[in-house]
Amino acid sequence: MKKISLTVFSLALAIASIAQNWNAVTNSGTSFILYGMSFPSGQNNIGYACGMQYTYNADGIIVKTTDGGDNWTQIWPVSGDIDGLQGIWFINETLGFAGGWNNYFIKTTDGGATWNPVSCGSNVWYYTDVVFYDANNGVASAFMNTSDQCVFITSDGGNTWTPATSGIATNLMGICYADQTTLYAVSTTTLYKSVDGGHNWTTVNAPAGMYFGIDFADPNFGVIGAEEEIYATNDGGATWTTFTTGYENFYATKAFSDGTAYVGGTNTNIYATYDYGNSWAADNAGTTSHLYRIRSTPDGTLTACGSQGTIMQRPPVLAANFSADNTNVCEGSTVNFTDMSTGAVTSWNWTFEGGTPATSTDQNPSVTYNTSGSYDVTLEVSNGSITNSTTETDYITVIPNAVQPSTPSGPDVVCGGEAAQYTTSPVSGADSYIWVVDPQDAGTLNGTGISVAFTAATDWTGTCNITVAAENSCGIGPYSQELSVTIQLSPDSYFLDGGGSYCEGSGGLELTLDGSQSGVDYELFLYGSTTGVIVAGTGSPISFGFQTAGGAYSATGYNSSCSVNMTGQPFILVLNTPGQAGQPEGPESVCNNSFTTYITSGSTDADTLIWVLDPAEAGNMTPGGNLVEIEWDDSFTGTATLSVYGSNDCGDGSSSPEQEINVSNVPAPEISGLNLVCEDDYADYSTTENPGSTYTWTVEGGSITSGAGTYQITVQWGTFGNGYVRVAEDNGACSDSTENFEVQIDECTGIEDPQSADLRIYPNPTSSVLTIEFGQNLSDRSLIKVWNMYGKLMDETAVEKGTGKVNINVSEYPSGMYLLEVGSQSIKLDQQRFMVIR
Repeated sequence: MKKISLTVFSLALAIASIAQNWNAVTNSGTSFILYGMSFPSGQNNIGYACGMQYTYNADGIIVKTTDGGDNWTQIWPVSGDIDGLQGIWFINETLGFAGGWNNYFIKTTDGGATWNPVSCGSNVWYYTDVVFYDANNGVASAFMNTSDQCVFITSDGGNTWTPATSGIATNLMGICYADQTTLYAVSTTTLYKSVDGGHNWTTVNAPAGMYFGIDFADPNFGVIGAEEEIYATNDGGATWTTFTTGYENFYATKAFSDGTAYVGGTNTNIYATYDYGNSWAADNAGTTSHLYRIRSTPDGTLTACGSQGTIMQRPPVLAANFSADNTNVCEGSTVNFTDMSTGAVTSWNWTFEGGTPATSTDQNPSVTYNTSGSYDVTLEVSNGSITNSTTETDYITVIPNAVQPSTPSGPDVVCGGEAAQYTTSPVSGADSYIWVVDPQDAGTLNGTGISVAFTAATDWTGTCNITVAAENSCGIGPYSQELSVTIQLSPDSYFLDGGGSYCEGSGGLELTLDGSQSGVDYELFLYGSTTGVIVAGTGSPISFGFQTAGGAYSATGYNSSCSVNMTGQPFILVLNTPGQAGQPEGPESVCNNSFTTYITSGSTDADTLIWVLDPAEAGNMTPGGNLVEIEWDDSFTGTATLSVYGSNDCGDGSSSPEQEINVSNVPAPEISGLNLVCEDDYADYSTTENPGSTYTWTVEGGSITSGAGTYQITVQWGTFGNGYVRVAEDNGACSDSTENFEVQIDECTGIEDPQSADLRIYPNPTSSVLTIEFGQNLSDRSLIKVWNMYGKLMDETAVEKGTGKVNINVSEYPSGMYLLEVGSQSIKLDQQRFMVIR
């Protein structure tokens, strides 16, 4: 909101009284509004500015300076009109880009002499700025005709541009880099941030206001120019400070990583902070123009541009600064210093602690440092009226040259192939140590510290010298005094052979060496302890004799000074005859035609166990170490014995005590008896009687009346239905049971007709002949018919008048129930049932 108050007038009066730090450029080359400005990287003299005639969609212009901003000349358009421009950036002195209204985006490759349109974005109303971080990476911001993303990115120096991916579909007032991947941008109401080079954006909390300009020196320190206010942050937007001025609109912003920032706007008023925005002071009091950009050059000059062709410059502040071509040097080295002070310096006064010369008034002196240490450098500069100085503490580090180490210490006699340790005392300034053996054929040194490992050559004898020198970044120092070392010949290594196993009491095993040397003695060891056996070398293979002690053997050959371990480590194993095997354990009574398992505790020192079954035909054995499985033969009964003994290469051990096993037949009972009975009848059932066996009977449908526990029982059957008999036989070792012997229980009831004569049939049940007896002789010729239970006619017999008894043969009838019918041609006399059993 626009406000006019006493406070504003007071502030304006205060600004007008400030001494001018900024100077107006009298020849800006135009009266147009200059919105954009750019100085190529590393360039103090050449610069560019762009703009347009009015504030809305007017003709555009580009001007250029080649004298550091003192004079500007219009370079584009050469003739005719172009669209208004608001942003411009030069990557170098020849390659630049500019963007403005009506999607007008152009490029030059000849320092602005000619410009050509290039494709940047689409649906763009006008570009508000274009900024590059380096020669490859740049962005352009815009106002859009649609709600598309309004930032366009290049990573190939402006050859191709792509729109942002997300988060910034708005109209931007300004955009800036904080580092190569971090960017900030503002619309009139929102602060945005990208951490991936501008492709994706998120909003950042900032004080409410109407924003116009933005600049960040790094990801932490930045400023926003707004209506009547300036906002600053030094933690990437987490917190903000606010400076209120009264009515002004701030577009021009410039921030530096040392906490300095400049913000300009209405009436070319410019404010400065030197403490990261904690306090602000007016730096320039203007008239009526409005500022839109502030840019800097490497020499510290600030240049601002704005309306009515306004260009203003702030000369560099007098500030002492310098650099050196090397800050870490060796004793006796020379350092070249370069003055990098800003401002109109007319004199220089240098002070060099520890250097020669110690002082200088040259602008760019050279100084020699002869003594190690860390030294300060001070530069004081003056322009004749103002003096400024700076001191860099411990700026120059002088590294001492390496000094001579002490003579190496270590063994002065070494055997060929042997490793020895050599050591020297540490010296100051040494980063590492260089060890040398002379001649090189004498052996190898391994290490760069104060201690190294020396391995003497196996094929070299004589005297060699070992020396050492210290080394650092300044080079190699003097070598130490030599240590003389004598290398003596070591015995050759031969192979110790023999070993294996032998039976106790058989004399042991011979150990031999497959070669030897004269003048070398060879000693035999068992588990690292001497056996006392020492054999002199002959130049041929030698023997250590027969050894009886079990274990691992080794040998060493030695002469007067050196010893060498022989290769090979034979092992002697002493074998004992197996001890008596443990008695087999398992069932003492078994059934033939069955499987049983027996186990033994084994036999000490045995490699295998041998099982013995007597007689062998009693069964088939399947041994498995301490176990054996026996399949008993179904034809064998009686007593068998089982034993076991151990065996190894030294022979067989004593046999175990025998295990006696009683082998019995498996019973096979079968039931005999009636399987068709009448209700409540008695019937006998039996199986084969075997002496010593017991019998267990099971009856369903009836009850045992006698014989329980014996081979034969009597059963009284119950009511009509089905029943069964089963018996299990146990002979004391084996047992078996029959399947169910099925029994059919019938009612066995005759049927009499009231009109019939008295009729009796017997026996019933029967198995061979059925007798039919009439109570009185038949008065008529009759017919006797027999039917089975399925209605099949089994027999038909004619009986003459006067007959009193008839026999019918049923011996061929199957077991079952039958119906007998007696009748004449005109009337059924009687019918009765009978049963045939087998």
